[in-house]
Amino acid sequence: MTKAQFLSTEGVPPARRREWLCEVIGREYARAEAHALPTQPLFNEMTIHGEKDVRLSSIRSNAILIERSKRPSLSDSHDAYLYVVLLSGEYFLEQGERQVSLRPGEMTIYDAALPHKIYCPGAFSKLIVSLPRAAMRMRMPEIDRCLATSIGGARGTGALAATHIRAVAAHAGELSDECFAIAGEHCADLIALSAADQPQYSVSIRGRDATLRRAKRFIESRLSDPRLDPNLTARAMGLSIRYLNALFEAEGTSLMRYVWARRLEHCRADLDAKAAVPIGEIAFRWGFSDLSHFSRAFRRRFGHSAREMRTKG
Repeated sequence: MTKAQFLSTEGVPPARRREWLCEVIGREYARAEAHALPTQPLFNEMTIHGEKDVRLSSIRSNAILIERSKRPSLSDSHDAYLYVVLLSGEYFLEQGERQVSLRPGEMTIYDAALPHKIYCPGAFSKLIVSLPRAAMRMRMPEIDRCLATSIGGARGTGALAATHIRAVAAHAGELSDECFAIAGEHCADLIALSAADQPQYSVSIRGRDATLRRAKRFIESRLSDPRLDPNLTARAMGLSIRYLNALFEAEGTSLMRYVWARRLEHCRADLDAKAAVPIGEIAFRWGFSDLSHFSRAFRRRFGHSAREMRTKG
């Protein structure tokens, strides 16, 4: 079953609670200062599921002010976007020029690495989904347009995202690590849909994102075909090669570099999952027709040969 990390101020001497909480927030989310408000004593507890990639936290807290300043600081252990689902209480977020206030059932997303301020005037509870920056930008290259804006959870894509996140949080302790990872990826997909459905995310950008997702789905379905190339993809999708490459360039890559990267990721996963299968057979299975090219590409991508990585595993 998925291991949960439970952290609470209750087990910490009162004189050290603020210092302890700042350390925990900095380690698990982003380096920031936390302050109790005069109305309530400092209390905060969190249950965190997942050790990498998408992570899910259930948090209960008394009134609090959390602020990440503009001053330079050490790098964070998690370079991530944080998606908040407010369960109870009041929640106010500032980031950049934007300010958002949430009521229970509403959601927002913010960049944990950038300056921000969170103000909760009374007791509250929330869920936080930690989303790795690179993976989220692959889903939404212009996600920054949606930061610190309110996302409704009562209908449409927002309701789908909220319902799924709540369900995963409720049953995370019953899931295996593999099942939790899959559920987490679905969280990220639904979050991207809910954010892209907001008015501030223009129709043209939503259209490009949808086309890019469609291209990636097609590529994923044909990775094992050594004939997969820009011509085949463009014909299948009814688009020009130039337009397809422009979509991938927005993510800092090209269509074929993306294809090679996905093939290499699958090969790497199979090195452990299918330990009895020869490395060459794994490479051919994922569309590589030249073993020397596969070996060079694998070493460039992962810093080790496929044989070395299988031995290390």
